[in-house]
Amino acid sequence: MSNTKKIKAKKVNNTPKKSTLGTIWGGTKYFMSSWLKNDTCVDARTKKWYWAVLIAIVSLIIAVIPTMVNSFKVKGASFLEGVTYNIDSQLNAFTNDLKAKDINLKIENGTISDVSEVTKTWAEQYGECYKHVVTIDVAYADNETGVIVETKEKYVDFAAYYFPEAVYAKKNKKDTTKTLSECMTEVMNGKNPVADGEAVGETYTINALFIGKDSFSVVKYRGIDAKSAQVSRTSLTCKFDGKNAAGETSYLLTSLIGADKKETIENWKVFLTNSYNSIKIATGWSSTGITFGIYTALTILFGFVVWIMTRGKNNPFRIYKFWECQKIAYWAAFAPAVLGMILGFFMSNMVMLGFILFFGVRIMWMSMRSLKPYQDDKK
Repeated sequence: MSNTKKIKAKKVNNTPKKSTLGTIWGGTKYFMSSWLKNDTCVDARTKKWYWAVLIAIVSLIIAVIPTMVNSFKVKGASFLEGVTYNIDSQLNAFTNDLKAKDINLKIENGTISDVSEVTKTWAEQYGECYKHVVTIDVAYADNETGVIVETKEKYVDFAAYYFPEAVYAKKNKKDTTKTLSECMTEVMNGKNPVADGEAVGETYTINALFIGKDSFSVVKYRGIDAKSAQVSRTSLTCKFDGKNAAGETSYLLTSLIGADKKETIENWKVFLTNSYNSIKIATGWSSTGITFGIYTALTILFGFVVWIMTRGKNNPFRIYKFWECQKIAYWAAFAPAVLGMILGFFMSNMVMLGFILFFGVRIMWMSMRSLKPYQDDKK
């Protein structure tokens, strides 16, 4: 007998392999086609669901970029730039007055406290508040004699308040501690302080600084609005968790004093920027998240609109299912997102509306063209 073993021949697959590059390029061209062609977006309803979801997520991220950038580029120093309504000079005078009276407000571990000597504390020196008093020359005609009378009058154009226990935010609903915002509201709902005597005036119409335990707010009075007849103010709230101009984390508020007024104001700008940073980050992520949520809801809503627009009795596209209409909207979101981002960078007042506007126009255009019921020309 022969001991020869039979060797089984291996089958050779002569089928040419599909080019991976060709697949990627084909998908890329298809995706790029969806930027301009609504028919491609309609056809994409047959594609895998995860591509639609991925495109929707990328589109939403692109759409919120202007909101995120605008939120994070804000600096506390900008509050003392442009039209300052003289608050920069007033802060300079206030800081120097603290030094002259030897009032030591120390910032450490995210809080501020009065570490002055017993006889030189804020309460002993200022009482309710620090007042920046301005003296002006006034001339008026006497009602009886008509003689011009010249005199000097004092008025307060800036006040600083210190609330040692006021916090930035309450720990929970049961917390009875007053917030700095509540203290500010009480003060600004009152009357203007005066150099001597009781407060006067119908409304609070001066610049102010409010200092709490862990935060502070600077308020600029901008006048009375001509249309609404309401007081116009702008404010900046910061936390005591930033460094001063020297990079210190433990320092006195009087360390902001420089060699001259200009340097002191520059130190205040650095202080405001550093102190506003944590609030800016929290506010920036919050506004970005809210915008992302709004855009997400609107994208789903536009998918619902596509579904509604194809529900006509004679509409041949009524066979499209709800999820397929959602995929059509997701694929259509990319181009409006890019256009909305570009518009948001060039027109700050269109940061929120750009994406919504372009997306809405595209969905409406799609419903009138690509998803329009067939018309019988013979009728």
